[in-house]
Amino acid sequence: MTAPALHDLQALLGPVSIAVVGASDSPHKVGGRPLQYLAQQGFRGRVYPVNPRAERIQGLQAYASLDALPEVPDTVILCVGSEAVKAQLSLCAQLGVRAVVLFASGYAEVGAQGQAEQQKLVDICRRGGMRLLGPNSIGVASFDSGAVLSFASIYADCVPLDGPVAIVSQSGAFGVSVYALLREAGVGVRCVAATGNEADLDTADFVAALAQRPGVRLILLYLENVGDAERMQTALQTARQRGVCVVAVRAGRSADGCRSAALHTGSLGAGNDALDALFADSGCRTVADMGEMLRCVPGYLRAADTQRAVAAPRLVVVSNSGASCVIAADEAWRVGLTLAPLSPASQARLSELLPDFSLNRNPIDLTAMLLAKPSLLGDVMQCAMADPATDCVLLGLLAIGGPSYDVERFSRDCRAAAQASGKPLWVYSPHPRVRQAFSAQGLPVFAGEAEALREIAGHAEHLSALALSDALSQTANSEPETLHA
Repeated sequence: MTAPALHDLQALLGPVSIAVVGASDSPHKVGGRPLQYLAQQGFRGRVYPVNPRAERIQGLQAYASLDALPEVPDTVILCVGSEAVKAQLSLCAQLGVRAVVLFASGYAEVGAQGQAEQQKLVDICRRGGMRLLGPNSIGVASFDSGAVLSFASIYADCVPLDGPVAIVSQSGAFGVSVYALLREAGVGVRCVAATGNEADLDTADFVAALAQRPGVRLILLYLENVGDAERMQTALQTARQRGVCVVAVRAGRSADGCRSAALHTGSLGAGNDALDALFADSGCRTVADMGEMLRCVPGYLRAADTQRAVAAPRLVVVSNSGASCVIAADEAWRVGLTLAPLSPASQARLSELLPDFSLNRNPIDLTAMLLAKPSLLGDVMQCAMADPATDCVLLGLLAIGGPSYDVERFSRDCRAAAQASGKPLWVYSPHPRVRQAFSAQGLPVFAGEAEALREIAGHAEHLSALALSDALSQTANSEPETLHA
């Protein structure tokens, strides 16, 4: 099958009617959670529980079988054991169902026999012109449409909120963990798609479709396999053309990692030289793990006017700790970032603001004056960010977690300085209260200097690579064709 256009996945991302086969009255069971979520998320379409042993399920009329429904549903969720899957899938194909979500496991991930059984499911779907998500998937949840086609308990534990981030993951646990941590940080999530064994629909299909959904600005991707490199390249290019950034964890780069991926999802691994080049050339940033992925999210979600594509950004470090100034300077050198040489005018202004014993003018040591003069931070930040040599600023605040400091004012003043300059501002602090205040202002926050500076360097490298590639592409497209006799 070729990669689907946006409308081809509408049956999963925004269906009009849904049937749940194996529906349960208990919201704690696999067959009951999708029904509960659809009601809680305000799904406005029609929902049909299918179970021959009940007349009503979770307040809805139940039906004995799919062919007893008053209409053919867009999507069917199969909450049945593997022994019943083929019969139910065949009935779906016979009726003309557009898409099926299959939770059952025990297919390609268990070996050759499982792979053969999985192929039979694919054959049924292809004969019926039907798309299959799974098997071995926890489903897909779309919070813009309320179509939560999943049994994952995390959506009961972490209240959903629609937002600009989409998560596409072969691993259900990885995907919902990223979702939970983003929600804890106050970030809204548009969709979480767990592709599982990818018998039919895969990560490339969802990347292409989600990149075309209005409001999606960032796609976070976890994959253990690239079944069709050409389709993945097309999907990533679709995202890039629409201004949607893609950040990926590509697992299975070692021999042991590939062996584990095969046992997990029946995959072959997603890391080799050819794939490294494909993802880099397509504008996708590859990160090492979930932690690095989560740390990069705030930077990509800032206002467009702060996304400055600078290959080697000149940095200003500001902190109220002299030790942190030294550590940050060392770490900036380690990751290849240059400290900006501030202009004489900026240095003169800092001399007016800071005491004589604060001689360092980048890094800028605020000393202990913040306690006595809360306006100092905003004044220093305006000066540092307005300097023409400054590309971005890193602010470190230590030992200000107590009530004596006006952290809320600090965060508002810093956000105003960043907005006025149109330059990126990054913040680190070991104090959760401080990080929370600055995060609430939409600023990227970190616990320490090292992780903040590594992300600044990685983010800048990615944006500058995108800008260079786009420039080369425009140059190539503008060159006149050579005519040959």
